[in-house]
Amino acid sequence: MEENDIFKNSNPVLTFDVDWAPDYMINDISNKLKKLKIKSTWFVTHDSPAIQKLKKNSLIELGIHPNFFSNSTQGNNIDEILRNLKKIVPNAKSIRTHGLLQSTEILSKFQKYGIKNDVSILLENQPFLGIHYSKYFKIKRFPYYWEDDVEIKSKIDFNDSEKHMSIQGLKIFDFHPVHIFLNSGSMNNYNKLKINGYPKIKESEALKYKNKKIGINTFFDNLINGLTDEKTHTITDLSKIFKKN
Repeated sequence: MEENDIFKNSNPVLTFDVDWAPDYMINDISNKLKKLKIKSTWFVTHDSPAIQKLKKNSLIELGIHPNFFSNSTQGNNIDEILRNLKKIVPNAKSIRTHGLLQSTEILSKFQKYGIKNDVSILLENQPFLGIHYSKYFKIKRFPYYWEDDVEIKSKIDFNDSEKHMSIQGLKIFDFHPVHIFLNSGSMNNYNKLKINGYPKIKESEALKYKNKKIGINTFFDNLINGLTDEKTHTITDLSKIFKKN
């Protein structure tokens, strides 16, 4: 793949914010992608057997998903949070911050921890997106194109994934395992799940909150089925192609 292809009719790039999802949600998605031989990047919030399983999957890149907000369970300050996540994913080169929290102080820390690619800028449904290299922060910045909870709140047509295929430019999609599992069509079932003990809730109980109509899982399945015969990439794959100006 040539660099210019990124800015033409590029294939969707799949990313996932783990957001403390239970293992059964992570496994369901990763098994489906493995069967279809689709590459993806997962931004990790915590360690678990499912996360360790992802490490062994050659189709998957693991990045980190730090929560820099107050009362974070990942640490008490920027450095501690990044150190703790790098213990889980020592080779992580890509990052998306939880809640897209950014500051010059945060961005300036990434190089210290071996982070090369930042995917924390959402420019929803915008064409002609491309990669930018920040000489000051010494990182590549990847704006992303689509996020499931944003689209849920915007009440999109979940049957219409194909329209995105013809959009020109970089198309990075961000999914959350919980919304795929619930097939979220609104935030109602997710909010009920949180009240009743998510993310520690067992699968048998969580299934009671699953949307039986059209929702995010409908969109996800349609999207990945359109990728089965196409070449897919991780964020680091794209980073290696991109040439710094």
